[in-house]
Amino acid sequence: MNDVMTHRSAGRQQRRRERSAAAALGPLSTTLTTEYWVVDETGRLADPSRVADLPGADGTDSPYSLAVETPACESCAELRRTLTDRLSSTVGAAHDRGCRLLALGIRPDLLVDDSPTPAGQPPPTATAGTRVVFEPETAAAADCYNTLLALDPAFACINTTGRVDGGQRYACGRPSLTHGGATSRYRTPDEAVGSSHDTPAGTSPDRQPVAWLDGGSRIEWRSLDATTPTLLVDLIADIKTILQQAATRRLSVESFGNGFHADRLVLPSPEWRAIYTSEAIRRGLSSILVGAYLERFGIETGWYRAASPPAVDSVSASDLPALCRQRAAHLEAELGITQPA
Repeated sequence: MNDVMTHRSAGRQQRRRERSAAAALGPLSTTLTTEYWVVDETGRLADPSRVADLPGADGTDSPYSLAVETPACESCAELRRTLTDRLSSTVGAAHDRGCRLLALGIRPDLLVDDSPTPAGQPPPTATAGTRVVFEPETAAAADCYNTLLALDPAFACINTTGRVDGGQRYACGRPSLTHGGATSRYRTPDEAVGSSHDTPAGTSPDRQPVAWLDGGSRIEWRSLDATTPTLLVDLIADIKTILQQAATRRLSVESFGNGFHADRLVLPSPEWRAIYTSEAIRRGLSSILVGAYLERFGIETGWYRAASPPAVDSVSASDLPALCRQRAAHLEAELGITQPA
C-alpha cells in the first residue's frame, strides 16, 4: 500500500513531465470515465435494486456496476483530485446503502474457477474498464491517434485479472486475438476530421482501443482496466508524456526498432502491433517482449509491477467474497475512507 500511496507521479518527476507536455501540445485536456463493481457487505455482487440509485449507475451496461466520470482536466494533478473527490463521494453513497466499490476488470463471479466458460466473446456486461479522452490540437490529432493505437499494450501496466480462455481475455473487454484493435490501421492527418470509429470489417466499434469523437476533435483511448486512481492517473501521465514527445518528432512505421530515436518515433507495423497486443493479453508485463516494447516508449514497467496488487486469475467460490472485500478495502484505503463496520 505504501508503494502505491507514495507513487512517483506525485513528485518532481510528475511536474517536470507535465511542463514538457504543455510546451509541445498545450494543456492536452483529458477526461476519463472508469467503472467499478458494486458488492454488498459480504463481498458478493450487490442486488441491482441497491445499485440503481447510486451516482453513475446509469453509465454502464451492467446492473452490478457504476461509472465515475471526470470533466476535462488540463493537468494530471487536477485529474487526480477530481477523480478522487468524485470517487470518494460515490463510495460514501455506496456505504450508505450497505455497499462497497470494487476495482476489478472482470465481473467478480466470472473469476470462480469452476464457472463455465462462455461460448465466444463474453458480453460487455462481463467487464469493467476505463475510457480516456484526449483533446489535442487539430494539427497533432493524427499523430496522437496513431501513437495511442501503438500504445494499446500498455493496458498490461494496470491489469487486475490474469484469466485467459481460448486466447481471449475477459478483463476490460479486450479484443479477440483475431478481430481486435490490433488490426486497426494507422490514420493520416486528412482522415482525422470527419472520421468516427476505426472499425475493421466484422468487428464491433466497442472493441476498438482508439476512436475519433466529435468529428476528430477528441480521441478516446479505451478498454483499460478498472483500477485504483493512483495507478490509473500515473499511467495517463506516462501516456501524456509520450504524446508530447511524439508531437516534436517525425513518426514512421517499421517492423523493428520501435520507440524513440533522437528526432523520430518509430511505431510498429500492424502485424507487430498485433503480436505485442497478443502477448500483453496472454502474459501481461511478465512478457519480456511487452516489457521491452513499453520501456522503449519510456514507460517504467518495473514500477507498475511493484505497485500493482497481484492480478487475479481464478478463485474458488468460497474465497471470492474475501477477495472482493480485500480489493474494496484497498480502494477505500487509497481514498482515505474508513471501511464500513
